[in-house]
Amino acid sequence: MARKTKDEALATRAAIVDAARRVFYERGVSRTSLDMVAKAAGVTRGAVYWHFANKAELFFAVKQEYTGAFESLKEILDDTSSEDPLALLGRYMKLFFARMLSDPEAMQTYEIMLLRCEYVDEFSSVLNVLTEPCTALLDQFRAIYKAAITAGTITASLDADLLARDTTAFMMGVFQGILVSRHLDAFSENIDQLIDAHLNLRAGP
Repeated sequence: MARKTKDEALATRAAIVDAARRVFYERGVSRTSLDMVAKAAGVTRGAVYWHFANKAELFFAVKQEYTGAFESLKEILDDTSSEDPLALLGRYMKLFFARMLSDPEAMQTYEIMLLRCEYVDEFSSVLNVLTEPCTALLDQFRAIYKAAITAGTITASLDADLLARDTTAFMMGVFQGILVSRHLDAFSENIDQLIDAHLNLRAGP
């Protein structure tokens, strides 16, 4: 009986998180109430509060459920001993976008985070938490470029920190381009070429 109760609680939580993603996407986070989420999930308002103290906590649960797997991709960048660090960076970027384009729920979640949430009032502190993975990724990009300079695969006079920031900005631009594009197929077909061009601009002679 205890096992069944635990399984039911997990199923209820999963239904709430899924409903929250759908309602956040349809209405925007600021215009979504927990009552709306409860109705969409087919549960009581009390059930939502039993699992989540507030909307911000539910928002983080949605983020973790639908984008958490993308964090593991960053392990690709840990191999700074690679003979071709730029190829390693290109592999990570292409795999990230390929996975995102094949996962509509993750894409919806990223759109919620970037375009459908106002980080004010109770959400003002949420933005700091959301930017932490970007800061960690910037550090990894910097390490990759330092390794590339050491390996001689990019010009030694280039600055690893500036290159890392440029690549971060490039990824964010492509990312938002995908989310706002009304011609997704045409845009996505060129992502690999865009990445190759971006990295080739800094390759050594």
